[in-house]
Amino acid sequence: MLGKLLKHEFRATGRIMLPLIAAELLISVLAGLSVRGLARMEDMSFLHTMYVMTLFVFGLGLFAVAVVAFVLMIQRFYRSLLQDEGYLSMTLPVSVDAHIWAKLITSFVWFVAVGLLSIAASLVVMTIGAAIELPPFFAGSWEEFAPAFDEIGGGNLALYLLETAVLAFLAGGAVCLRCYASMAIGCSASDHKLLLSFVTYIAVSIVLSILSNAAAFTILPNLNVEHMLSGMSQAAAMHAVMGVYLLISAALFALFYYLTRYFLKNKLNLA
Repeated sequence: MLGKLLKHEFRATGRIMLPLIAAELLISVLAGLSVRGLARMEDMSFLHTMYVMTLFVFGLGLFAVAVVAFVLMIQRFYRSLLQDEGYLSMTLPVSVDAHIWAKLITSFVWFVAVGLLSIAASLVVMTIGAAIELPPFFAGSWEEFAPAFDEIGGGNLALYLLETAVLAFLAGGAVCLRCYASMAIGCSASDHKLLLSFVTYIAVSIVLSILSNAAAFTILPNLNVEHMLSGMSQAAAMHAVMGVYLLISAALFALFYYLTRYFLKNKLNLA
């Protein structure tokens, strides 16, 4: 059933996201031509202004696509589970977990798509612009990176990539679930649901900020992290640091998932 929910979610969100992504890629081509044109112009003119405006639209477009992806993440969860559609969604032979995972996976995929779009669009601009040289990594000059790869080792590199991918999912999922949990808690009330959802999100953000500052300025200095890592190799130290971030992200993911699931299953108020 999760597959059917995902198909429905991607169909609903793809109608908005795919045209935006395609439009931004097209604008990146125009932005690259604008960079090339600006490099050859020496005086201010109408054409110069158009080039600058195109680059401005390109940057604004990347920001807009990211904002739309974030808004869709909130909108799809709120409309299909917490408004009138929730009567239908909650009567389907589908578990609450399936509903949450469908929304979560869809949102995460679009977040990844926005990140890849930013990289691809920037490469298009740099490639067409000609006035900007590609970084060695993208230009294929692997010789400069070979010593670092040899020192890290293939096994460690593969593990770093796996850790980064898992961390990206847990951290991105925690961001989504924080919004979901705030909305689920807010919509458990009988009145002022949106206001309570917003207040809950702000309150949770404040608590997390206080805890992170407390850890940074009181706990970490007393742990003497540098001494703890001094006996490790560079690779082992990096894995240890990644492990800490993974544990923190997993804990936040689990906390917000539990809150979302509990309030959707036991406290949902669609009246």
